[in-house]
Amino acid sequence: MNIDIKSVFGDHIVKEVDYVVIKYQDGEIAILKDHIPILLSIEEGYIRLQQEDDVLICYVLQGFLEFSNNTLTLAAYDISVAKTLEEAKEELLEDKRIREQQAKEENVDFSKLERDLYNHLKEAKAGKL
Repeated sequence: MNIDIKSVFGDHIVKEVDYVVIKYQDGEIAILKDHIPILLSIEEGYIRLQQEDDVLICYVLQGFLEFSNNTLTLAAYDISVAKTLEEAKEELLEDKRIREQQAKEENVDFSKLERDLYNHLKEAKAGKL
C-alpha cells in the first residue's frame, strides 16, 4: 500500500509499506492491503509503518486520515518520524519548542520595530503643522 503523509510545517512522507497500525483516541486499528475505505481523525497518536522488517513510527498531533484504493493519506498539524515512539515524541516536542522560541524572537523584533517607528515619527514631528 502507498503512504502519503503531510503536515502544516512541511513534513512530507511518501512510502510503500506492507501494513500500518494506527493508535488514536478511540483505540488501535491495523490496515492491510485491500482494507475497506476508512476515514478517521487523530487528536494525538501514532502510525506504525511496517515494510518487511523495517519499522517507522509517525507521531501525530491533530490529523485526518483516509484510506481508500490501497492509499493511506494523512494530513496533520504536526508529525515527527523516528524508529521508536519515544524518539518521535522527543523530536516533535523539540521541534515545537524551537518554533515557539522563534515566534517569541519574532514578537520581540516586531515590538522593537514598533518602538523605533514611534520614535522616528516623534522626532520627525509627523502630524504636526
